[in-house]
Amino acid sequence: MSIGTVRRLAHAATIYIPNGCEGIRVDYVMDKEDYFAGTGEETGEEYRIEFADVDLENDMFYKLVLMENK
Repeated sequence: MSIGTVRRLAHAATIYIPNGCEGIRVDYVMDKEDYFAGTGEETGEEYRIEFADVDLENDMFYKLVLMENK
């Protein structure tokens, strides 16, 4: 697992979904402390996710993209 990859994904992501859990809206990333924080989309619960705890094989990151409106 690459901490650098997780850091890059967390900065670009809008939503993080750990395998088998609710989606978490990424609120901020703490680079020096090696974690990011967010709010559960369903429960509103606050989460702190350590970079080292992310499973790059099974967890998912999503980002917002521009939608075509024509």
